[in-house]
Amino acid sequence: LRFFKMAVNVYSTSGTTENLSRHEMLNWVNDCLQSGFTKVEQLCTGTAYCNFMDMLFPGSVALRKVKWSTKLEHEYIQNFKVLQESFLKMGVNKLQLPKPFF
Repeated sequence: LRFFKMAVNVYSTSGTTENLSRHEMLNWVNDCLQSGFTKVEQLCTGTAYCNFMDMLFPGSVALRKVKWSTKLEHEYIQNFKVLQESFLKMGVNKLQLPKPFF
């Protein structure tokens, strides 16, 4: 049997004044994942999020189910379903956001 650490829900607030530019965020993603994204919009496939989740919780994502080289919306959705399965596996719950977020 393989045991996983459970995820902890973290509430983010606007308590910081530091914001990353799109370029800085993309550089951070590429550095962490050793990837070559050139636009933030390319993250819409869900592959980067699956990679991050698997980095944080190895084995939590069914990587064999991820569509890595897709340009089709229904495959993006499938990737996010794979990600959602890993969230459930790790105990990540839906969060009710505080009023300032609405």
